[in-house]
Amino acid sequence: MQRHGIIVQPEGGLGATFNPAAIKLDDGRHVLLVRSVPKGYEKLGPVNQFDDNYTSHISQWESDRPDGGFKLVNENAIGPGTAFDKFGVEDPRITKIGDTYYIFYTSLAIGLGQPDAGDGIRIAMASTKDFKSYKKHGVIGPDRRSKAGIVFESEGEVYFMWKDEEHAERTMLSKAPKDFENPEAWKAFWQGRDIEQDQLLGPQKNAHEGLGIEPGAPPIEIEEGLLLAYSSISSDFKWTISLLLLDKNDPSKVLAKSEAPFLAPEEKYELKGDVNNVVFPCGAIIENGRLYVYYGGADTVCAVASEGMDVVRSSLKPVKPAAPKL
Repeated sequence: MQRHGIIVQPEGGLGATFNPAAIKLDDGRHVLLVRSVPKGYEKLGPVNQFDDNYTSHISQWESDRPDGGFKLVNENAIGPGTAFDKFGVEDPRITKIGDTYYIFYTSLAIGLGQPDAGDGIRIAMASTKDFKSYKKHGVIGPDRRSKAGIVFESEGEVYFMWKDEEHAERTMLSKAPKDFENPEAWKAFWQGRDIEQDQLLGPQKNAHEGLGIEPGAPPIEIEEGLLLAYSSISSDFKWTISLLLLDKNDPSKVLAKSEAPFLAPEEKYELKGDVNNVVFPCGAIIENGRLYVYYGGADTVCAVASEGMDVVRSSLKPVKPAAPKL
């Protein structure tokens, strides 16, 4: 992929700005919702281990082009303020359904410096119609350690994709509740549900996905199916970006995937930061025949890379259908 470099970096009172959700609006604006961490925190360990000064919120950035020029327009678009996200509003994804933009994010109810921090990591939802005001809907994910929620629409159905972290880093997929704006509908949905039936992909028997697969940007519909830029986690703890193609009529069917990472940490801003060796996608768009993937570099800055759709298509290799479940 062609790197366009850093497009958002900490300024003012911010110590880190990364993992940007991205969308292009009808008026031509490119909007990023960015995980942002105020200065003053201390790193305690190699991966996602910080003191309780590490709290996150979402800032909003805009540009008139996809590959740079982003300016801060709202430093605190969505912030902590409730019990379920007291310590963090993280890693958003944006999907438009009807006239509403839905933002799914990871909520932290317990500080990362606490030994039981994992018990407070859940998936929450907010929404907006204009990117000026936002409404929080609450926790909508399962009552277990989970992240990376995405809703998307395909062939008239609304689906929910997310990452289960309870035992392994794996991507899950199911149809969403009909009333998916309502947290009570989600509670009823999860009650008694056999989550194991929802696994789409778990750790693979290859080096770049040996530790797991995490949803990245919301799927983009193309002629051949639903294109997903996702996070592939290697056996030697490198976060890379890979591609999947899902069936439009049944997104639980993986039609094709890249055989190697589409983007791997190579630049200084991807190799060194709060978490080293990370390129992590939360947003993607197709514009003028190119796929733009927006990602966090080393959990510190935002960057974007792009590739022509002809190369994207040629990188996707057919996957044999999975054996039927007995």
